[in-house]
Order: sequence, then C-alpha cells, then structure tokens
Amino acid sequence: MAHQPFSRAERIARLLARMQNVPRPVARAVAEAVVEDTLKGRGAPAALERFYAALAAAGRTPETANREDFEAAASSRTSYRTLISALTRFDPTVPLAPARGVTINWDRWLNSTYGSKPKKPRVSTRIAALPEHWPSAWRDTLPLLDRVVRRGETAYKPLREKSRASVVAAVGTCETARIWAAARGIALGEAFCPDLAEVFLRYLLVERGITPHSAADYFERVEGFAYRGRLFDRAAAEAFADIRGQLRAEADDQPEGKRAKVQRFLKAFDLADILHAAARLSEAATSYRGDSAQAERLRRKSVVFALLVNGSDRQGDLSRFRIGREIQRLPDGSWEVEFRQAKTRRKKELGALWPFTARLLDAHVLADRPSWQIQDRMAELDGMNLLSLAEDGFNTYHPSALLQEEFGISGHLIRTLVTNLIRTEEPDAAWAAQALLGHSNRYSQRAYLTNFRVTASVRAWQSAIGEIEKRVAP
Repeated sequence: MAHQPFSRAERIARLLARMQNVPRPVARAVAEAVVEDTLKGRGAPAALERFYAALAAAGRTPETANREDFEAAASSRTSYRTLISALTRFDPTVPLAPARGVTINWDRWLNSTYGSKPKKPRVSTRIAALPEHWPSAWRDTLPLLDRVVRRGETAYKPLREKSRASVVAAVGTCETARIWAAARGIALGEAFCPDLAEVFLRYLLVERGITPHSAADYFERVEGFAYRGRLFDRAAAEAFADIRGQLRAEADDQPEGKRAKVQRFLKAFDLADILHAAARLSEAATSYRGDSAQAERLRRKSVVFALLVNGSDRQGDLSRFRIGREIQRLPDGSWEVEFRQAKTRRKKELGALWPFTARLLDAHVLADRPSWQIQDRMAELDGMNLLSLAEDGFNTYHPSALLQEEFGISGHLIRTLVTNLIRTEEPDAAWAAQALLGHSNRYSQRAYLTNFRVTASVRAWQSAIGEIEKRVAP
C-alpha cells in the first residue's frame, strides 16, 4: 500500500521537531522555505540546529556567538557554507564577523586541496655583491655601522636594521658596478675614486635603469659608509658629492615628482574627499557578510584613510599600531594615539582623534557585532595589530597600497597635503606642522614648511584641520 504524502502542516511540524534549539520564528521561516521549495540545497535545518545547540550548551545568546560555536556546527566546508547562508537569510541578528577565521581556514583548505598549482622554481638575480666579496677595507668598515662614529664635528649614529640593510645594499651595488666595469676593460682598483663614482653612476642609470632620485639615494648611502670608514680622499669625496647633487637637481626637475602628484590630486580631490571615501567604504562594508574578506578589507581601508588624514602618521608607524598600546579607546568612547616614531624615535601625542575617526574605528573593531560588545571586543583585541586585528600585521606599505587603489597617491603625500593646508590657513603655525608630522630635525622641517613665514598668522591651526572633519561629519 502506497504511503500517503504528508500534508504541508505535517511537513512543517516534522521540520520544526528537528530544530528544537533554533528560535521558533527562525525555525518556522526555515521550515516554510523548505516546504515551499524556496530554499535551495539541503542541510540547513540540521546545520542551524547544531549551531543553536552549541550556543545553548555554552550558555551564550545568538548575539554573542563566537568562533567555537561556528566550528562546532560545521564538520565540512559544505555544511559550514550552508550554515552561514541560512543565518544570513533567516537570522541576520547573528553577527558573522566572529566566523571570519573559520571562513579563512575552510577557504585555505579548499585552495590547498583543489586549487594548488605546482610551484615553479623561483629565479632571482642578486644585484648587490655580498660583503664577503667586497674589498677588505670595505669589509672592515661594516662594524662601524653598528656604533657611534665621530668624524670631525660629525657624529654618525648606529644604524637601525632597515637603514643598515639599505647601506649594505648600496655599497654592494657599488662593488657590482666596479666588477661590471672590470669586465669591460676598466680596472679601477679597490679604493673609492672619481672614476668609480662615474662608473657607479653609469651602472645605475644605464645598466639598471633606475631613476635619478633613487640613484641619488644610492650615492648618499655610499658616501655615509665611506665617511664612517675614512675611505674617501678629497677627490673621491668631491666626485661622489657632485654627482649626488646633480642627481638631486635632475630628480627635482622630473615632471611627476611629489609636487606634481600633489597638484594632480588637488585638481580632482581634496583631503575631505579622502574622509568621504573613508565613510563610504565603512558603509559599503555593511552590505557584505560579516565573515567576508570584502567587508574586512573595506573597514580596514576606511580606518587607514581616516588615520592618515587625522594624524598624518607615517605609514610604517600606522602599520605597527597595536590596540591598547600605541592606540587605545578611552572610557568615554574617544580614541587617542600615543607612540614613539620608528624613524625619528620621537614621541608623538596629538590628543583625542576626531569623533568621525572614532566611529570608523569602532565599526572596524566591532564588524557586524552589536555596539554593546565594544568593551569585550577591546579586551579580546588587547595587544593585537590595529589593521589586521591579529598578532601579525601587514607590511609597511599596506596603507599606501590602499590609498593608491582609490586615489593614485601614496600615504606619504597625505603628510604633504596636510602641511599645505596648515600653511594656507595658518601661515605662521610651522610649529603645528612640526608636531603633526613628528619631525625631529630642521632639514625635514624646512622640506615641508617652506614659505610658512611669508604671511601673517590667522586662526589657531586646529581649526584648519578641524574644518575637514566637520565637512564629513553627519
């Protein structure tokens, strides 16, 4: 005898019985979707039941779901995707941001299992000669990079790791140029001399095809190295300095220098447009699932834009900000930044960030979690990198890459734009720009503050910067 098909009500009742821990409104909506065949695929009722059962066992509400709850509900990538899809459609009150790590792990598993390609052997060509291949006098100078060296009235400080590596690379490239010349019948010997300066110049510009600006940097690093080790005679010192000066002059004449980029940006945008973009990106993140890479990246991008304008911080410093350390949220809901700059080692403290920036930071930290979880979230992220919200951060130039995507300018140019604003609105407020930029020496100040003294002072400098925030505040 053929079995009589279940009625619609019976089918719904059977489905509801399988979802004992699922909130009744959610369970009924799922059951009706299954019966009406508007829910594609199978497994949603079971996935939801596992998820809400895990919540009940842990004594948590749906709004406080954490990573472990999502992991407990999905033993496969298919069941996990089914759960996330069902929650997105039937219970949007459940924040999906805590599941971001689970999503990453399942995507990584998928790529490693089905998407991996055989690795091609990497072919890399070393340009700079290694120190062990340098002339002995050059090698003997290497230890001087790590301690204070006095030459006349000049004191050379120990170099930090990044600066030291740049100097070693420049000197190694100079040795490569010497070898390159020898292969062409030009024997130079092992001492720095005017002929080596000419060969180095030709190698950099012709053989390597680098810009005059970068070539000048190479020369400057080699000069500093040679002065530490007393490797220059007068003729060599004059030759290297003269070529470096010519390269700097040529670099200043390049059509797409810093000034040209700033002018091109200002023709189409201003600083307020960067903050408008920050607000737009943060809002756009809400249209994506809370566990998605798109939402995470949009929120991070909005925070980077706001902080670059609000604090004019160097992108390297911004990349290293840690929650509760260099940047922290105060009990009144404001955020403040206080840190020691990597480049100058000077302490920088500018007080509370704009309310606009604080709102974007809150959105970044919370993702799609309810706002009342902010304190728990801050405790959870204590010591984590601000941009990645994890222990490991991004590379130094990540903020600049995000800015390039949107506006075609680097993060460092934001510092120039902010200084220009202060100079235009507050001509005598050079001290303000120095504080904002965190400069420690007069040369750097002059590079940014040219013409500050040519007009009279007007209002306090804060009002000039504050006007930008007002233009984007709701």
